Amino acid sequence: MTIGEALAAKRGERGLSIDQVAASTRISAEHIGALEADEFDRFPAPVYAKGYLRTYANYLGLGPDELIRQMPAAGHRPSLALGLDKTERRPRVILTTPAIAAAGLVLLAGAFSGYAWRQVVADQHAIAAISSPSALTTAPATVVASPAIQARPIVVGVRVTDVVWINSVVDGAPQYGDSGRTLPAGSIVYFTGVDVKITSGKASATYISIDGRNLGAMGVGVATREFSSQTSP
Repeated sequence: MTIGEALAAKRGERGLSIDQVAASTRISAEHIGALEADEFDRFPAPVYAKGYLRTYANYLGLGPDELIRQMPAAGHRPSLALGLDKTERRPRVILTTPAIAAAGLVLLAGAFSGYAWRQVVADQHAIAAISSPSALTTAPATVVASPAIQARPIVVGVRVTDVVWINSVVDGAPQYGDSGRTLPAGSIVYFTGVDVKITSGKASATYISIDGRNLGAMGVGVATREFSSQTSP
């Protein structure tokens, strides 16, 4: 079974459409179709295909690492020399001894001229720096800010073992409106985002998983927990 067949089979097993998966994982329907068709060359670069595959596999509850290892190696890009006949012969340049000597002299003269010019420019800069009063002051150090670490999306799974009312807010957007939703016993729902907040009316019957890792029950009574790639184990 190929990678795409495994993804499509698992999605069908869970009764999900491509549009439902796209809404939950924030992966476009076009890219989901490309993954299920094993058309990894439709992505701008292999790193994009691996990232989308990892998110999709986590959402479906599949092992992403094993699927990524099955991805084909990136192929060679097409040659830009289109239209050149393989049998076409390019004219050869034959260098004689006088021509080689002349070329060597030209290169040597050019190299010497370039070196001499760089020395003149360097000397002029040194003289200008010494004569300038500002040369005696120390330039302030430039502080380079560290690049901000971008948070990655996570897949939060919610499994209930009893009839439970829940509500979910993903990246500030309520998923079930203001009234939440009542899930029957045995239900499993998934939410994908950078910041996922879950509220349960019966925390002891509500079990959480993050990217396929089980965290256990939310607690007791009514409980609200917030998850992100920084705070989740």
